[in-house]
Amino acid sequence: MIGIALAGYGTVGQGVMDLFQKRKESIQKRLGKKIDICYILVRDSRKKRDIDLYGAELVCDIKKILDDDDIKILIEATGDITLGYKLIKEALTKKKHVITANKAVLSLHLEELSALAEEQDVYLLYEASVGGGMPLIKPLQDLSLHGEIRSLRGLLSGSCNYVLSKMRIEQIPYDDVLEEAKNLGFLEADPIDDVGGFDTRRKLRILATLAFRGKIEEDDISLEGITKIEQEDISRLFQMGYAVRLVAQAFKENQCVQATVHPMALPITDFLRSIDKAENGVEFFGDHFIKVCFQGSGAGRYPTAHAMLSDLEDVLFSLRRKTSPLGSKELHIIPYQKKARYYVRSAVPTLFAIEEQIDEKVWITTPVAHNVLKENLPEGAVAIAIGE
Repeated sequence: MIGIALAGYGTVGQGVMDLFQKRKESIQKRLGKKIDICYILVRDSRKKRDIDLYGAELVCDIKKILDDDDIKILIEATGDITLGYKLIKEALTKKKHVITANKAVLSLHLEELSALAEEQDVYLLYEASVGGGMPLIKPLQDLSLHGEIRSLRGLLSGSCNYVLSKMRIEQIPYDDVLEEAKNLGFLEADPIDDVGGFDTRRKLRILATLAFRGKIEEDDISLEGITKIEQEDISRLFQMGYAVRLVAQAFKENQCVQATVHPMALPITDFLRSIDKAENGVEFFGDHFIKVCFQGSGAGRYPTAHAMLSDLEDVLFSLRRKTSPLGSKELHIIPYQKKARYYVRSAVPTLFAIEEQIDEKVWITTPVAHNVLKENLPEGAVAIAIGE
């Protein structure tokens, strides 16, 4: 039997267990071996839980899992940075395969953990960490084998996309949509990781590092979230033919990389404009392919659990390379300098040349470099890049 341990039994952990039970028999038939989730690691194993454990033993000490030679795979779904890092590192050190959705841990320790997995000849898979239920990591690794990836752009937060879509379609104020998204489980009680853009930046750091075959840090990525955007901004831009999205972008030219996460007003011709609600979408551009697009569910229990089960099957059937997918290129990070027209709302006049005055507090600038705009934008002002 191949034993599996599940760390964390919250929203994602329970989703993993539900899907595992549904697929278990089918996987066993194809594999020709018994598989089971034997342990569930929780903080307090004595706490009463009105949920099905499917025969798994609740434990609160990772040592029991690490010392059990029948446990070959750890599925890490804690969502905790400190604990997640400890569990992943110790499991890899004990030559256990690891599957995780913990993008915060990966963003901080991707290179270290990838090297450790390669050294121990085990898998470290993290499809669920970036695209939720939308496959991205595996296709990206395949694309990079057949040509150089020059740029990528996408919507990497199903939560932010849900908020912005609701504000536009139903004309609901930001705070009301935020509360609704929390109740639906798309946002945490403290949603700043999502709406502040930090979660998206972590995902872009992982994707860009894999795509460009060299290390890109979180701090290399310019960041602006959606917290300042109001209903009036969404409505004005929609009347002008645009839909607002939180867009992650990274470009590479001659080993120079520019990367950013910021709100953009996208025209109807843009692929990302068509992606609504809690969906994600990404475009890759490369040498030997013009453009490859992906779209899929980006938030929720089962999309994330589905991606983790997909990784589990890859481990069980040895469908992936164990070598580290990271490259060793020396990349030169420069400020994001791409020029665009900007929708600006500010109580204070700005120094930028104005193409169109909407009212006394709102105008459209002539094309200006992103880094120049950020340095000179008045405090409290809203700036949304206008896509062409």
